[in-house]
Amino acid sequence: MTTNRDPIHIVGGGVAGLVAAITVAQGGAPVIVHEAGSALGGRARSGAGPDGATVFGANTGPHVLFADGVVTQWLHAQRIAVAMRRPSVRGAAVITDGRARSVPDVGFAWNGLRHVRTEAPVDECFDTWATRFMGEADAAALARWAGLLTFHHDPGSLSARFVWDRCRRVLARPDHVRSVTGGWSSLIDALAARARARGVTIETGAALDRLPEQGPVILATGLPVASALLGQDLTWTGSRAALLDVALATPASGRRRPIVVDLSEDLRTCCLVDRVTATDGTLAPPGIDLLQAQLGIGPEVPEAEGIGRIERVLDIGFPGWRTDERWRRAHVMTDATGAVDHPGATWRDRPAISRGDGRFLAGDMAAAPGLLSEVAVNSAVRAAHLALDAHRQRAFAPGWPSATLTPTMRVVLLAASLPVAVTQSAVVAAPVDEAWEIEPGAEAEPYFQLRTGRLHTVAVGAASDDQVIGADGATTTVTVAVGTRFSTSAVVRWLLARIARRELRRHRPR
Repeated sequence: MTTNRDPIHIVGGGVAGLVAAITVAQGGAPVIVHEAGSALGGRARSGAGPDGATVFGANTGPHVLFADGVVTQWLHAQRIAVAMRRPSVRGAAVITDGRARSVPDVGFAWNGLRHVRTEAPVDECFDTWATRFMGEADAAALARWAGLLTFHHDPGSLSARFVWDRCRRVLARPDHVRSVTGGWSSLIDALAARARARGVTIETGAALDRLPEQGPVILATGLPVASALLGQDLTWTGSRAALLDVALATPASGRRRPIVVDLSEDLRTCCLVDRVTATDGTLAPPGIDLLQAQLGIGPEVPEAEGIGRIERVLDIGFPGWRTDERWRRAHVMTDATGAVDHPGATWRDRPAISRGDGRFLAGDMAAAPGLLSEVAVNSAVRAAHLALDAHRQRAFAPGWPSATLTPTMRVVLLAASLPVAVTQSAVVAAPVDEAWEIEPGAEAEPYFQLRTGRLHTVAVGAASDDQVIGADGATTTVTVAVGTRFSTSAVVRWLLARIARRELRRHRPR
């Protein structure tokens, strides 16, 4: 039997797992995070160097946030301080025909991006739609640029809606791109500190071969691990990317390009080389330039071929790099850079967050909107809210699976127990397709809002998660008001407000 002190278990200590842990802890339930590795972070860890020493703050592939994105908004709402910087782009170059040219010389903006309000179809590939809409040359160039946003070897073959939405959001507003100062490990450290401050128990080196039976479980892992633990077939299409990190001795002139993007016609995507120390000098020791490169490669392309293609980009964009090399790390990541949607599919078709029987999925391959890490955060907050609801139902109605003790119902029951109270309910329609089309803003808001009105009224807004994000998308607000014949009793008003606050304090974010 589950009690209200049985913990909610979270499998995985990456961004999704830590965000879910913080959200659950704010809801008043105990939390245990099980991380299989020796350190938190998952793919968001940074820091590598010769012989395993932490010398270079190299992320596992290029990592960025967006100033207008849900991750940044969530951090601000939580008052979690994470320093960010705009990437240095002065002197950036593009390779088109074996030569590196500065970005303004090749025309960074395309005619197609003038029509940013145009909607693209879901069931058509980007190549076909964009060619018809903006012409073959601009469509091909834009598809290659989309490799920066998808890590995919052929972005033009993906859903037109999927690619175009990302182009509109990022390429049309590159000023929103941000890098995390100190590498993404600084973000993980900040999330872990907040989780521990909320009372979350974090266990590293704690790989699970089966799921705990007591309490809801959130699986914030990759799909293969989640599939094995759940006994369910969870699959979705991702990307395969060749990654190369290189540390170079800084030349005497101290002049190297900050960013080089290869848009050569032999690629259906692009190759990015980012000198991350141009933006954040703390990522490497003095006198060292740290370069991180990515290239989407097909499923049959050998690692050596992908890394060799990146090295040719370095030959053009960073002459003399081979003699200056001091350290390197090369590897290929498969289905580890977020979900991609093929024609006919959207994020809603990805593996659902609710897996039944109190099991929930979070991560960048789950059915949640957003761009890259935003999918992980959106799914983590959603999974946490669902887990909290399941935890309350199990705790307050053991052995009665059909009970639906939602936050709204708890408020109604509270009001009914007060002889001097009168309750009123109102349902506000909010279609889920409109409320959660890009990013679910309501997901980051507190579950409860409590206020004492001037007219002797205690209004308790109980935003029930299954109603906010459910099929009808409705939000129910319950108002608990003192009867008029008791309105002159200050003691009654004070007691009513105190009882309501005490009842809800455990479930309100602090």
